[in-house]
Amino acid sequence: MANKQAILGSGARFTGKISNAKSIEINGYVEADLTTEKVTIGSSGKFLGKVDSELVVIAGEYEGKMQADSVWLTETSRISGEVHYKSLQMDRGAALNCRVVHNWNEADTEKLEDTNENGEVEEDKIEEK
Repeated sequence: MANKQAILGSGARFTGKISNAKSIEINGYVEADLTTEKVTIGSSGKFLGKVDSELVVIAGEYEGKMQADSVWLTETSRISGEVHYKSLQMDRGAALNCRVVHNWNEADTEKLEDTNENGEVEEDKIEEK
């Protein structure tokens, strides 16, 4: 993984699209769209743009639309925009000024729709499947 890790140092500025990085650490200013397995925004980092990642750790500032499996917001994080997540950990002091959406498992949602108030599957739903 070391050969697919990118680090943007404090004071550095980047604008564009980031791809092919398994892991990226941002300590400077980035305005981009990013798809990666893990992104870390350090306490001096600021990210503006779209993020699609398995794991996002934020100690700095984020503004944009995020799609992530797991999100960890540390006590110094400042978030605005929209966050879609499956797992969210937020430390005391983290600031959110955004829309936060839990990514429900589609199979669970269908199962809930097919179940009546008594917890029984409706007969006509069984026949359709």
